[in-house]
Amino acid sequence: MAKQGAILTFENGPLGGVPVMVDAIYHIMQALGYTPTVYQAFFDETDLTFWQRLTLAFRQWKPRQVEAHGLPMVLVPAPPLPLWLFFWVPHFLFGPLLGRYQTVVVVAGSAHVALPLALRNKPYVLWVATVYSDEVRAKAVLGDEWAVRLLSTPTWPLMEAQERFALRRAGRVLALSYTTARRICELVPDAAERVETMLYPIDTSHFRPDPTARQALPYGDYLLFTARINDPRKNVPMLLQALARVRQRFPHLKLVLAGDHPSPLLLSRVHELGLEEAVVFPGVLPPRSEELRQLYQGAQLFVLPSMQEGLGIVMLEAMACGTPVVATRCGGPEGVIIEGQTGKLVPNNDPSALAEAIVELLSQPEERLVAMRQQCTAFVEEHCSRSVGERQLAAALAAIRPDEHRSHIPMRKEV
Repeated sequence: MAKQGAILTFENGPLGGVPVMVDAIYHIMQALGYTPTVYQAFFDETDLTFWQRLTLAFRQWKPRQVEAHGLPMVLVPAPPLPLWLFFWVPHFLFGPLLGRYQTVVVVAGSAHVALPLALRNKPYVLWVATVYSDEVRAKAVLGDEWAVRLLSTPTWPLMEAQERFALRRAGRVLALSYTTARRICELVPDAAERVETMLYPIDTSHFRPDPTARQALPYGDYLLFTARINDPRKNVPMLLQALARVRQRFPHLKLVLAGDHPSPLLLSRVHELGLEEAVVFPGVLPPRSEELRQLYQGAQLFVLPSMQEGLGIVMLEAMACGTPVVATRCGGPEGVIIEGQTGKLVPNNDPSALAEAIVELLSQPEERLVAMRQQCTAFVEEHCSRSVGERQLAAALAAIRPDEHRSHIPMRKEV
């Protein structure tokens, strides 16, 4: 008989890392014999005033059962509250619902999402992408006004305290990257024994190499980056600067930027650099679409220019397809990108260094690039295939609910 389990998350829309993390955990829990339900606070992104949003939240405060992105979900609207109070709301809206589940996995960008369970002292596994202060400070460095204001508010220390509280109360913390695991242990040393790294589990039956893709696509030789390209933290303008330098050596090379429709600001930057013929915007592509997979398979290199990343799931998907990566030292890629084997790491926010690394890899003999492609797929198979993810989540669930598991699977420390 299937066991009941819940997944708690705070996210809206199909883009970004958290929705695909939720999808992965859902299917892993199914493979482990659970019938999971996703509990999600949703956001109304329409152009409404504060009072209109507040009225809508009160009108729709009751949980709604729906199917979204192919998953059964219980949705509750998130009212327009100050951020320090925002993550407390599900304590009252979701808390009683989650109380009936013996097994709950929190899937989140930051640990705050676990507050409804932490406040009720209910055991949970937390799979978290990043330390929140790292994300906010990276945005502030790039001039994001919201992030700058948040860091200067008197409630910022409360936000940090909420994060530490949620981490301390977790039965097991699964960090999305080696860097995130290290940073959590620095932030909450007394939780270190309950922290391990669980890289995003890649479906290697879907994301796999196909050398013929390079001939099938219309772009010729191209670099690839796919993400929320308008997010300041992704630092796409810096990538455009690097591309302008790289094209001095490889004038026919293009850059494919998939994920969002480009903002006017981004299009203006493309125009300023004279790259209109060099940059391609395919728009929003579904996470497991054939077109996205072909883009990974056909790229010369995948380039990750971010200022800060919890991991960079798209980087792993590219590697699974045999595409080496050039990435900034922005957190997530460190420990995944092995110099000269799966790609290259460069300093943060340095277009010259990024351009030099791209030119260096593109100038390698073909047999060296073939070897790197093979090492990329081998890394994914060994460290972040679905089977690895199943073993790690089973061990974490066994640790918080030993009565549901006949055998305990030892945790594999990778901090």
